[in-house]
Amino acid sequence: MRKWWGEARSGAEHFQSVRGALPEGRIRQFFYGASLPIHIARTTLADAPTRARYLRVTLFQTAFLVALAGVWAANNFQDEEEVQAKRSVRAARSLGPEAQARLDQAARDLEAALGGEVHPGSAKGDTPSVGEAVSELIAAAIEEGTAEDATLEDAATAAGNAAKEAAERARATSPPTPNEAVEEDAEDLGDTVAAAVRAGLEKEGGKATRAPKDKGPRIQKAPQKEGLNIETPQVHEGVFFLGSWEFWVLFFTSLSVAQWVVVALSRDFHTVISREASLATGITPEDPRLAPRVRVNVPWIKAKLQRRWRAYVLFVLGLPVIAAVTAPVPWKTVLFPVLSSAWAFWWLTVFTSAKSDRAWVSPVSRPPWFLRGWHAIAQVLPFLRWGPFRWYEGVLTRRTEGVSSPIASVERQPWVFAGLALTRFVGTLPPLRCFTRPFIPVAAAHLHSLDPVQPSKNAPPSPHDVGD
Repeated sequence: MRKWWGEARSGAEHFQSVRGALPEGRIRQFFYGASLPIHIARTTLADAPTRARYLRVTLFQTAFLVALAGVWAANNFQDEEEVQAKRSVRAARSLGPEAQARLDQAARDLEAALGGEVHPGSAKGDTPSVGEAVSELIAAAIEEGTAEDATLEDAATAAGNAAKEAAERARATSPPTPNEAVEEDAEDLGDTVAAAVRAGLEKEGGKATRAPKDKGPRIQKAPQKEGLNIETPQVHEGVFFLGSWEFWVLFFTSLSVAQWVVVALSRDFHTVISREASLATGITPEDPRLAPRVRVNVPWIKAKLQRRWRAYVLFVLGLPVIAAVTAPVPWKTVLFPVLSSAWAFWWLTVFTSAKSDRAWVSPVSRPPWFLRGWHAIAQVLPFLRWGPFRWYEGVLTRRTEGVSSPIASVERQPWVFAGLALTRFVGTLPPLRCFTRPFIPVAAAHLHSLDPVQPSKNAPPSPHDVGD
């Protein structure tokens, strides 16, 4: 472990100690590529005017994203009392008259028991204990019937509310007492009863226990609501609950879309910063001089969408092969997502290399590795050259011809570009993209300048913005 840490640290510090050459070793190269945008940012921002411009642009973009997040939170974070009130009304409507009457009787017994617990001298001989009253209340919620549209949560909410109201009435009708422990237990009683009812119904499979004279189950679990279970974060008794994971996926997805729009409108400012970064680190700038402004660059947006579609098609084309490879494997439910993720990361690495215009003039000496593998397997399995397999190979070959140069550059330097791709992936999270985006193309240009196979001096330069 110490050796690996030394390798990682050596690769991360390589830019500061040695420039113009790649570090030796895969681990060092990976961390060199991952840390390269950070070193470029430190060198670029050492200049005070450039640093002021960078902070002004990125902080403005971040402030806009934070404002959007605040609007989202204001519209989706619901007050605890409002949610509880809605649940109480729904639960009251769901319970039938007989069930509600039994719950009311159990609540009165619990109120009398709590009054006797707080003041033992006031308890009557026929008053049940708190434990017995709580058990009866739980049994009433589990055994009594509900309407057809009632759910497990309705029964639990009704029982919990009844217990809370009984505890509040017991304290209100009793004189003040120094026994704070009893009062605190009464505060939590409703949550305890609701949890017990949920556990009891789940144990019964969401249905009530049948009584001998009953014609059918009295409490039934309604079918689960289709779609995403989006539960917003809430604060309950001073404890912050994160909500469902679907909510946060939707939240960050929406924020990422908003971030993309912000970056698209203010792209010119990032272009200026990228040019300054190239000059500060000794790389010929790929971006022309321009006067930055906020604008809608329709040609750039159109080209960006086309590149995204191209990347999506290339990724999807590999899924049939992954599905065929993992089909006979017993643990295919785990292996398929793993291989699909690796295939996606490979294309992320290729298009990270393509962020620089230099990637599109990189020399190509052989087909991509997956086509070479297909040809090698086809020599053993000749049927891969027949019918639909031959057609599939042709489609994959034609689709990859347009990105053969970036693929070749990645195959020659896979580890440094993989590290840079990881940094780019992390940098896409809001609001990190606003801070990292100007330095990713410059880092890719640095790595292309270290490619052992450089394009011919007579090769025509690639047009600007051809990259991804």
